[in-house]
Amino acid sequence: MSFMFGTQRASVVGLVDWHALAQKLGTLRDGGESGGSDLGRQALELIVGVDSLRSAVDYYVAGAPGSELARSVLALLKPLSAMERCLEIARSEADAESRRSAVELLRMVADGRGIAWAAEFLGDEDEGVQVWGAGIVDQLLWSGLADPEDCGQILEAMATHPNVGVQRQAAFVRSFLASRQKAAEPGAAPDTAI
Repeated sequence: MSFMFGTQRASVVGLVDWHALAQKLGTLRDGGESGGSDLGRQALELIVGVDSLRSAVDYYVAGAPGSELARSVLALLKPLSAMERCLEIARSEADAESRRSAVELLRMVADGRGIAWAAEFLGDEDEGVQVWGAGIVDQLLWSGLADPEDCGQILEAMATHPNVGVQRQAAFVRSFLASRQKAAEPGAAPDTAI
């Protein structure tokens, strides 16, 4: 297959087969197609490769040079394969630091499903995993990937948690949610504090 750019013919050989990818993702239908950010992320996950993204999680957890770049890419894409790998490590018999790093990374790559995972990590025996589990709730609410109305129960569990670090996270989250709500009220003055 080839196509024209101005007066030059370009070949599609070696490039992404968008038609096959659209079929695989189920975006084609009679009379049109569907799209959106979520489908774009799913497509990128397949283009980059599930194995590459899972290994990026391992690389980040190991703390090797370049791990922050891997984290940044994973946070941007939020691939399901990375979420699943974070969960595998966090639920494993790995050392505490690896498990904490996996939950911390999950905080950045999770979507709305992360609220249930956060609740699971609040019950973990490791206090660091508990705090990073609370961080998942913080990040999802901060980024708008979870609704405050859906998080009342977990915020209450965080506020009454025996781990002081988790309690602090709950207080912080409730504070920024109150500020956000106040700023959204009609006639509210813009918050100029930086």
